[in-house]
Amino acid sequence: MANVIDNAISRIQDIALATSLSSTDRNLKSAPDYPIENAEPFPFSVAYLGGGEAMFTNATIHHNFPAIHVEFHFSRVRLEDTYKDINAVAIDFPARLAKDPTLDGNVTTVLASQDAPITYTVRPMDWGKIQSQMMLFVIPFKTLQAPVSTA
Repeated sequence: MANVIDNAISRIQDIALATSLSSTDRNLKSAPDYPIENAEPFPFSVAYLGGGEAMFTNATIHHNFPAIHVEFHFSRVRLEDTYKDINAVAIDFPARLAKDPTLDGNVTTVLASQDAPITYTVRPMDWGKIQSQMMLFVIPFKTLQAPVSTA
């Protein structure tokens, strides 16, 4: 059964799939809602819950601050093209997130400010025993939840 995190990841992956690469004849090949075991054809993205925090306001509401990790994987065969794509994603993906800060109404808001920005890094990575150049975004967001009674 889908929950707020599943729905947020699904929307983030929709945004990832729409993200522009450096070349108009190449697109992201896949952006599944759940992590995959094997390396998909490049380029692809994978998103998952990477951590978070929860705070209790009172007996009627609690705040949840999950952080979704989004990995864009690119082939290392032609690093020049790879870095053109990475540079394009660095601009386009956050711009697309900024246009949908509630992730299609699934979260209260994506948390991205000067004090707490969305971060990203780039590094080599092995996925499914295949080497890629990975761009990792960490996207924190806020949800308000009603506590659940165990009685």
